Amino acid sequence: MASKKIKTRKTDVYPSKSFYEGRLNLNRLGVPIGNYYKKEGKRTKWEILNAGMIQIGINNHVLGLCPGRCEIFIGRNGKLWRYPNALLPAPVENVLGLDREDLVAWADAGARAVIDRLSPRNESKVSEKSNYRYRKIVHALVSQRILDAAAIGYECTALSYARGISTEWTDHDLLYPRHATIRHATLVALVLALEADKAAQLIELAALIEMRIPFVSREAALAVYQQAVSLLARLCPQWWNQGYTCRWEMVGDIDRIFRAQYIRMLKDAFDNNTQFETAGGLVLRNLLESEPDLRE
Repeated sequence: MASKKIKTRKTDVYPSKSFYEGRLNLNRLGVPIGNYYKKEGKRTKWEILNAGMIQIGINNHVLGLCPGRCEIFIGRNGKLWRYPNALLPAPVENVLGLDREDLVAWADAGARAVIDRLSPRNESKVSEKSNYRYRKIVHALVSQRILDAAAIGYECTALSYARGISTEWTDHDLLYPRHATIRHATLVALVLALEADKAAQLIELAALIEMRIPFVSREAALAVYQQAVSLLARLCPQWWNQGYTCRWEMVGDIDRIFRAQYIRMLKDAFDNNTQFETAGGLVLRNLLESEPDLRE
Protein backbone atom coordinates (compact mmCIF):
# COMPACT_ATOMS: atom_id res chain seq x y z
CA MET A 1 0.00 0.00 0.00
CA ALA A 2 1.62 3.23 -1.15
CA SER A 3 -0.12 5.53 1.28
CA LYS A 4 -3.13 5.74 3.50
CA LYS A 5 -6.09 7.79 2.27
CA ILE A 6 -8.05 9.89 4.71
CA LYS A 7 -11.39 10.99 3.32
CA THR A 8 -13.00 14.24 4.33
CA ARG A 9 -16.12 15.98 3.05
CA LYS A 10 -15.62 16.59 -0.72
CA THR A 11 -11.86 16.53 -0.14
CA ASP A 12 -9.10 13.95 0.05
CA VAL A 13 -5.86 14.16 2.00
CA TYR A 14 -3.10 11.71 1.09
CA PRO A 15 0.05 11.48 3.25
CA SER A 16 3.19 10.79 1.27
CA LYS A 17 4.61 7.29 1.59
CA SER A 18 7.75 8.50 3.40
CA PHE A 19 5.67 10.52 5.90
CA TYR A 20 3.22 7.66 6.48
CA GLU A 21 6.05 5.20 7.11
CA GLY A 22 7.98 7.59 9.37
CA ARG A 23 11.01 7.89 7.06
CA LEU A 24 10.73 11.61 6.35
CA ASN A 25 13.22 13.99 7.98
CA LEU A 26 10.88 16.55 9.52
CA ASN A 27 13.76 18.98 10.04
CA ARG A 28 13.73 19.61 6.27
CA LEU A 29 11.31 22.47 5.83
CA GLY A 30 9.37 22.89 2.61
CA VAL A 31 9.49 19.22 1.57
CA PRO A 32 6.23 17.52 0.51
CA ILE A 33 4.45 15.49 3.18
CA GLY A 34 1.28 14.75 1.23
CA ASN A 35 -1.28 15.89 -1.32
CA TYR A 36 -4.62 17.63 -0.94
CA TYR A 37 -7.42 17.19 -3.44
CA LYS A 38 -10.46 19.44 -3.56
CA LYS A 39 -13.35 19.54 -5.97
CA GLU A 40 -13.74 23.12 -7.20
CA GLY A 41 -15.55 22.61 -10.47
CA LYS A 42 -12.93 20.01 -11.26
CA ARG A 43 -10.79 17.96 -8.92
CA THR A 44 -7.60 19.91 -8.21
CA LYS A 45 -4.39 18.62 -6.61
CA TRP A 46 -2.39 20.72 -4.14
CA GLU A 47 0.94 19.77 -2.56
CA ILE A 48 1.18 19.89 1.25
CA LEU A 49 4.59 21.12 2.46
CA ASN A 50 6.29 20.55 5.79
CA ALA A 51 6.36 23.67 7.98
CA GLY A 52 7.92 22.01 11.04
CA MET A 53 6.53 21.07 14.42
CA ILE A 54 3.92 23.00 16.37
CA GLN A 55 2.51 22.45 19.82
CA ILE A 56 -1.26 22.23 20.22
CA GLY A 57 -2.30 21.57 23.79
CA ILE A 58 0.32 19.24 25.27
CA ASN A 59 1.03 17.40 22.01
CA ASN A 60 3.45 18.16 19.18
CA HIS A 61 2.16 17.91 15.63
CA VAL A 62 3.60 18.30 12.16
CA LEU A 63 2.28 21.42 10.44
CA GLY A 64 1.46 21.19 6.74
CA LEU A 65 0.76 24.17 4.50
CA CYS A 66 -0.36 24.46 0.88
CA PRO A 67 1.11 27.37 -1.11
CA GLY A 68 -1.74 29.43 -2.47
CA ARG A 69 -4.29 27.95 -0.03
CA CYS A 70 -5.60 28.91 3.41
CA GLU A 71 -6.27 25.39 4.74
CA ILE A 72 -4.39 24.11 7.79
CA PHE A 73 -3.05 20.55 7.80
CA ILE A 74 -1.97 18.67 10.90
CA GLY A 75 0.03 15.44 11.02
CA ARG A 76 0.90 13.00 13.74
CA ASN A 77 2.04 9.37 13.87
CA GLY A 78 2.01 9.06 10.09
CA LYS A 79 -1.50 10.45 9.74
CA LEU A 80 -2.33 13.71 8.01
CA TRP A 81 -5.62 15.59 8.05
CA ARG A 82 -7.12 18.99 7.35
CA TYR A 83 -7.98 20.93 10.47
CA PRO A 84 -11.75 21.49 10.30
CA ASN A 85 -13.53 24.83 10.62
CA ALA A 86 -10.34 26.90 10.64
CA LEU A 87 -8.55 28.78 7.85
CA LEU A 88 -5.53 31.06 7.73
CA PRO A 89 -6.32 34.75 7.22
CA ALA A 90 -4.34 34.83 3.95
CA PRO A 91 -3.11 32.25 1.41
CA VAL A 92 0.29 30.68 2.09
CA GLU A 93 3.20 32.07 0.07
CA ASN A 94 5.08 29.95 -2.45
CA VAL A 95 8.46 28.53 -1.37
CA LEU A 96 10.06 28.09 -4.78
CA GLY A 97 13.54 29.58 -4.87
CA LEU A 98 13.78 30.16 -1.12
CA ASP A 99 17.06 29.38 0.63
CA ARG A 100 17.27 27.77 4.07
CA GLU A 101 16.98 31.01 6.05
CA ASP A 102 13.96 32.11 4.03
CA LEU A 103 12.37 28.68 4.49
CA VAL A 104 12.80 28.99 8.26
CA ALA A 105 11.17 32.44 8.19
CA TRP A 106 8.34 31.08 5.98
CA ALA A 107 7.71 28.14 8.33
CA ASP A 108 7.89 30.28 11.49
CA ALA A 109 5.43 32.81 10.09
CA GLY A 110 3.03 30.01 9.14
CA ALA A 111 3.35 28.40 12.55
CA ARG A 112 2.63 31.67 14.35
CA ALA A 113 -0.44 32.24 12.21
CA VAL A 114 -1.72 28.72 12.85
CA ILE A 115 -1.09 28.87 16.60
CA ASP A 116 -2.84 32.24 16.82
CA ARG A 117 -5.76 30.80 14.86
CA LEU A 118 -6.15 27.58 16.83
CA SER A 119 -5.23 28.57 20.38
CA PRO A 120 -7.38 30.57 22.78
CA ARG A 121 -6.16 34.16 22.83
CA ASN A 122 -5.08 34.16 26.50
CA GLU A 123 -3.28 30.81 26.20
CA SER A 124 -1.54 31.88 23.01
CA LYS A 125 -0.37 35.11 24.63
CA VAL A 126 1.02 33.32 27.70
CA SER A 127 2.74 30.70 25.54
CA GLU A 128 4.38 33.31 23.33
CA LYS A 129 5.64 35.28 26.33
CA SER A 130 7.02 32.10 27.91
CA ASN A 131 8.89 31.14 24.76
CA TYR A 132 10.16 34.72 24.41
CA ARG A 133 11.52 34.58 27.96
CA TYR A 134 13.21 31.24 27.25
CA ARG A 135 14.88 32.63 24.12
CA LYS A 136 16.12 35.68 26.02
CA ILE A 137 17.68 33.44 28.69
CA VAL A 138 19.37 31.27 26.05
CA HIS A 139 20.65 34.40 24.27
CA ALA A 140 22.08 35.75 27.53
CA LEU A 141 23.77 32.43 28.38
CA VAL A 142 25.35 32.15 24.92
CA SER A 143 26.55 35.77 25.02
CA GLN A 144 28.12 35.22 28.44
CA ARG A 145 29.96 32.10 27.26
CA ILE A 146 31.28 33.97 24.21
CA LEU A 147 32.71 36.63 26.57
CA ASP A 148 34.11 33.96 28.92
CA ALA A 149 35.86 32.24 26.03
CA ALA A 150 37.26 35.53 24.71
CA ALA A 151 38.62 36.35 28.15
CA ILE A 152 40.88 33.27 28.03
CA GLY A 153 41.89 33.67 24.40
CA TYR A 154 39.33 31.54 22.53
CA GLU A 155 37.11 32.81 19.75
CA CYS A 156 33.61 31.32 19.98
CA THR A 157 30.41 32.43 18.29
CA ALA A 158 26.74 31.51 18.45
CA LEU A 159 27.21 29.64 15.16
CA SER A 160 30.15 27.61 16.50
CA TYR A 161 28.08 26.59 19.54
CA ALA A 162 25.14 25.72 17.27
CA ARG A 163 27.40 23.55 15.10
CA GLY A 164 28.70 21.96 18.29
CA ILE A 165 25.18 20.69 18.94
CA SER A 166 24.51 19.64 15.34
CA THR A 167 26.18 20.37 12.02
CA GLU A 168 22.67 21.00 10.62
CA TRP A 169 21.97 23.77 13.15
CA THR A 170 22.46 27.47 12.57
CA ASP A 171 22.62 30.23 15.16
CA HIS A 172 18.87 30.68 14.56
CA ASP A 173 18.21 27.11 15.76
CA LEU A 174 20.28 27.78 18.87
CA LEU A 175 18.98 31.22 19.82
CA TYR A 176 15.42 31.26 18.44
CA PRO A 177 13.80 27.82 18.72
CA ARG A 178 10.14 27.79 17.72
CA HIS A 179 9.23 26.05 20.99
CA ALA A 180 11.21 25.49 24.16
CA THR A 181 11.85 21.77 24.73
CA ILE A 182 13.72 19.66 27.25
CA ARG A 183 15.94 18.38 24.44
CA HIS A 184 16.88 21.89 23.29
CA ALA A 185 17.57 23.10 26.83
CA THR A 186 19.71 20.06 27.68
CA LEU A 187 21.79 20.34 24.50
CA VAL A 188 22.30 24.08 25.04
CA ALA A 189 23.39 23.47 28.62
CA LEU A 190 25.86 20.81 27.48
CA VAL A 191 27.46 22.77 24.65
CA LEU A 192 27.83 25.79 26.95
CA ALA A 193 29.04 23.56 29.83
CA LEU A 194 26.73 25.38 32.22
CA GLU A 195 26.95 25.09 35.97
CA ALA A 196 24.53 22.50 37.31
CA ASP A 197 22.16 25.01 38.94
CA LYS A 198 21.86 27.20 35.82
CA ALA A 199 21.32 24.16 33.63
CA ALA A 200 18.63 22.80 35.95
CA GLN A 201 16.77 26.14 35.88
CA LEU A 202 16.88 26.21 32.06
CA ILE A 203 15.68 22.62 31.71
CA GLU A 204 12.94 23.13 34.31
CA LEU A 205 11.63 26.19 32.44
CA ALA A 206 11.74 24.38 29.08
CA ALA A 207 9.91 21.39 30.54
CA LEU A 208 7.16 23.61 31.92
CA ILE A 209 6.71 25.41 28.59
CA GLU A 210 6.82 22.21 26.55
CA MET A 211 4.57 20.00 28.68
CA ARG A 212 2.42 22.67 30.33
CA ILE A 213 2.31 20.41 33.34
CA PRO A 214 4.50 21.39 36.35
CA PHE A 215 5.75 17.92 37.27
CA VAL A 216 9.43 18.37 36.27
CA SER A 217 10.91 19.80 39.45
CA ARG A 218 14.31 21.45 39.84
CA GLU A 219 15.64 18.17 41.26
CA ALA A 220 14.34 16.18 38.27
CA ALA A 221 15.84 18.70 35.84
CA LEU A 222 19.16 18.49 37.68
CA ALA A 223 19.09 14.69 37.43
CA VAL A 224 18.52 14.92 33.66
CA TYR A 225 21.49 17.25 33.27
CA GLN A 226 23.76 15.18 35.51
CA GLN A 227 22.99 12.05 33.52
CA ALA A 228 23.66 13.89 30.25
CA VAL A 229 26.95 15.29 31.61
CA SER A 230 28.07 11.84 32.78
CA LEU A 231 27.31 10.25 29.41
CA LEU A 232 28.90 13.01 27.30
CA ALA A 233 31.99 13.06 29.53
CA ARG A 234 32.56 9.35 28.85
CA LEU A 235 31.84 9.59 25.13
CA CYS A 236 33.77 12.83 24.55
CA PRO A 237 36.66 13.37 27.00
CA GLN A 238 37.73 16.48 25.07
CA TRP A 239 34.51 18.19 26.13
CA TRP A 240 35.13 17.23 29.76
CA ASN A 241 38.60 18.77 29.60
CA GLN A 242 37.81 21.86 27.54
CA GLY A 243 34.20 22.65 28.46
CA TYR A 244 32.69 25.58 26.57
CA THR A 245 35.92 26.06 24.56
CA CYS A 246 35.75 22.55 23.06
CA ARG A 247 36.64 22.51 19.36
CA TRP A 248 33.63 20.59 18.06
CA GLU A 249 34.86 20.64 14.48
CA MET A 250 37.65 18.31 15.65
CA VAL A 251 35.59 15.84 17.72
CA GLY A 252 32.17 15.89 16.03
CA ASP A 253 28.91 17.40 17.22
CA ILE A 254 26.95 16.33 20.31
CA ASP A 255 23.99 15.09 18.27
CA ARG A 256 26.25 12.73 16.29
CA ILE A 257 27.94 11.47 19.46
CA PHE A 258 24.64 10.69 21.18
CA ARG A 259 23.09 9.17 18.03
CA ALA A 260 26.10 6.88 17.63
CA GLN A 261 25.61 5.71 21.22
CA TYR A 262 21.91 5.13 20.54
CA ILE A 263 22.76 3.02 17.48
CA ARG A 264 25.24 0.99 19.54
CA MET A 265 22.52 0.32 22.10
CA LEU A 266 20.16 -0.90 19.37
CA LYS A 267 22.88 -3.10 17.87
CA ASP A 268 23.74 -4.61 21.27
CA ALA A 269 20.08 -5.40 21.87
CA PHE A 270 19.85 -7.13 18.48
CA ASP A 271 23.17 -9.02 18.76
CA ASN A 272 22.44 -10.26 22.28
CA ASN A 273 18.77 -10.97 21.59
CA THR A 274 17.80 -8.88 24.60
CA GLN A 275 15.14 -6.28 25.14
CA PHE A 276 16.20 -2.80 24.03
CA GLU A 277 15.71 -1.20 27.45
CA THR A 278 17.76 -3.97 29.08
CA ALA A 279 20.61 -3.50 26.63
CA GLY A 280 20.42 0.25 27.12
CA GLY A 281 20.70 -0.15 30.87
CA LEU A 282 23.70 -2.43 30.53
CA VAL A 283 25.50 -0.05 28.18
CA LEU A 284 24.86 2.96 30.40
CA ARG A 285 25.94 1.06 33.50
CA ASN A 286 29.22 0.09 31.84
CA LEU A 287 29.78 3.64 30.64
CA LEU A 288 29.08 5.21 34.00
CA GLU A 289 30.86 2.70 36.26
CA SER A 290 33.73 5.11 36.79
CA GLU A 291 31.96 8.37 36.03
CA PRO A 292 33.83 11.61 36.80
CA ASP A 293 32.74 14.21 39.31
CA LEU A 294 29.86 16.24 37.92
CA ARG A 295 30.18 19.94 37.23
CA GLU A 296 29.17 22.07 40.14
